[in-house]
Amino acid sequence: MTSPAQSYRVFARKYRPRSFAEVIGQDHIVRALSAAIAKERVGQAYILVGPRGVGKTTTARIIAKSMNCANGPSVEPCLECAPCVDIEHGSDIDVIEIDGASNNGVDDVRGIRDAVQTHPIRNRRKIYIIDEVQRLSGQAFDALLKTLEEPPAHAMFLFATTDPHKIPDTIVSRCQIFEFRRIREVDVQAKLQFVCDQEGVTVPSEVLAAIARGCRGGMRDAESMLDQLLSTADGALSLDDLESLSGLARPERWLRLFEAVANDDAKVILLEIAGFLEVGGTERDFVEQSVDALRDLLHVALLGEDSLGVEPSPERKQQMVELARTLGRDRMEGIMGMIFSLESRIQRSPLGARALLEYTMLRAARINQFFDLANLLNNGEVTSAPAAAPAARKAITPAAPVVTPVVAPAPTVAPAAEVKPEPVVEQTPALNFNQMLEQLGKVRPTLASIIKNYLVSSDITASEVVVTLRQAHGADLSVLEDPVEQHALRELSFSPLPWRLAFKVPPKVTVNPTVESLVQEFDGQHE
Repeated sequence: MTSPAQSYRVFARKYRPRSFAEVIGQDHIVRALSAAIAKERVGQAYILVGPRGVGKTTTARIIAKSMNCANGPSVEPCLECAPCVDIEHGSDIDVIEIDGASNNGVDDVRGIRDAVQTHPIRNRRKIYIIDEVQRLSGQAFDALLKTLEEPPAHAMFLFATTDPHKIPDTIVSRCQIFEFRRIREVDVQAKLQFVCDQEGVTVPSEVLAAIARGCRGGMRDAESMLDQLLSTADGALSLDDLESLSGLARPERWLRLFEAVANDDAKVILLEIAGFLEVGGTERDFVEQSVDALRDLLHVALLGEDSLGVEPSPERKQQMVELARTLGRDRMEGIMGMIFSLESRIQRSPLGARALLEYTMLRAARINQFFDLANLLNNGEVTSAPAAAPAARKAITPAAPVVTPVVAPAPTVAPAAEVKPEPVVEQTPALNFNQMLEQLGKVRPTLASIIKNYLVSSDITASEVVVTLRQAHGADLSVLEDPVEQHALRELSFSPLPWRLAFKVPPKVTVNPTVESLVQEFDGQHE
């Protein structure tokens, strides 16, 4: 008697499609192959290309069943004859499945080349299914080439790969190529619901939707995630169980987070970060998943599908489009750049990773103020900024003494109109760096404080304000190097010229060789 452990089959195998009618999300491939089989115009070599878990090997087995079915060749194999049953179980003597990752040597391919010449023992076709074919060595591909050039009439090759660019062009040119797509969220969720119904289990729809979203278009990953969740969770399943098990944040978390960023809601931002870390995610996981979520927002708004080409469910798509419209393209690109720079900062300061994470997202929430100001400046709508003529921005010379022209009165002529000074004289006031630094403290207090602490000198040239600072370190240097802060200094509304930060390089200290040798000898220190 078979024990329960031996009879149990994982969902990915138990609910694998058995015929073309059960293949999900690959209608273009099903139509093409069905037409070729019906017209008896099936090629002798196919390359099945696509990401993992979308049905490449499953489709190869269905092709083998269609070609070798006792009632075939048929688009709809009977699934009951000996060839169909054996192929489905992977035990058919004339359908050979090979793992290209572990059988990638030239000797392995030479064995195929010799065996392919013999006729099939029972079936109509001798079919070789090579998974991960891109893992074959160069010599193995060379050995396979001659067989693909002149294959025997009874032979058929089905290659599955996730990296087609690693396959030599000489091999690709001798095969027909079918590209598998990532599966839509709604289709994945429908399949998961079907599995739950067949298993007699109840899983909330929001959990299935989160799994469908998290699998990124891979059906096998989704089924495996559901299988693991049902095996390990106690009681009713929830999104918290999914997050703690897989480390994958629920999609709603990212929508809430970026809505809070768009609204500059600091409290919600901190709560969402804390919630992500409390369920087991790390700061690096946050960086990776948040960038993906932001890319998805951008892609859905521009292309109608996420960054991996998966079309989200209609309800989620509408939410993402509205959020992307609220943030705007410039803000999303700016926030994405801040998150990218966060990864390197975490590497330099691992103990302060959480503080850096919170600091970056809080600053990202205020980036909208900068972009709003930039838009106003570009549109010429700022009226409260100190007067600074555009001409003065382009060319400012140090202030010179104002000379008032003397106009002699004409006694016999009617009084002429009052002569006014040239406007240019009033539009070039003397630049006072200290006053501008005080103004900076009102709009960007942290940046102004750091500049004051490290200030060495300031120089107002004809085109810019050069602020020279001592070399900063740690968090202060991160603020000074922040692209957003540097951009803000170039667009200060109260300064007629853009600011540029420069760092004074400390003089190189010349060490006396004799003193250095004594320090090393007696384990001393420099004073």
